[in-house]
Amino acid sequence: MSEDHTMSIEEIIPSPESQPALKRKSDMNAPQFLSTAEAARMLGLSTTLVQTLVDQGDLKGWKTRGGHRRISIDSILDYQNASRSVLGNYAKTTIRPRVTVVVETPTLLSDLIKDYSLWDFAVDVTFFDSVTEALLELSSKRPDMMVVEMSMPRAQQEKTFQALENFNQRGRAPLSVVLISQEKGLSSALQAGAPSTIQVISGPLNSLWLHAYLTGVIASCRN
Repeated sequence: MSEDHTMSIEEIIPSPESQPALKRKSDMNAPQFLSTAEAARMLGLSTTLVQTLVDQGDLKGWKTRGGHRRISIDSILDYQNASRSVLGNYAKTTIRPRVTVVVETPTLLSDLIKDYSLWDFAVDVTFFDSVTEALLELSSKRPDMMVVEMSMPRAQQEKTFQALENFNQRGRAPLSVVLISQEKGLSSALQAGAPSTIQVISGPLNSLWLHAYLTGVIASCRN
């Protein structure tokens, strides 16, 4: 595979309605590990973000003696399937998707708003500096997707998680939500066995992550 080859967005993120769930490679002769550049092309992310995902443990990989990263294909497929499940509930539409982003860290919020203003994305993003304000907006101005950075104490994070679960249970079409938290076992401690439309990830929320997330949103809405 040439390092200069550019894949189309359809190759990177196929339509959720037209593609089955990704399967692991069963051919023992097929490569089981990819370089950082290959993994980045497969995921449609930057190499920097892929390196961050490996450092965080979201992708499984290691460094060779020569200092080159090798990333497990199985973990890449797991990450793709998890990302698709977050976006899969969103019906395709000709209307610009609406995304609510909640960031309670003032400096990070300012940086994200500044960077978003430079991106030419067909997505309407509304930023909030308070989870409470964002939750109040849900009943009157419902977004299509929601991203929440949770840096508050665990007890408050659990209340936020439960409030969003209750909102989705009342509605006919669940809201796709990504909660970014450093708390361990937050989702497993609150889910009562039923599948949840809320995904909890370790983050971190930054401009690279948000750019990749919004790119995925646009891809999921294409016909």
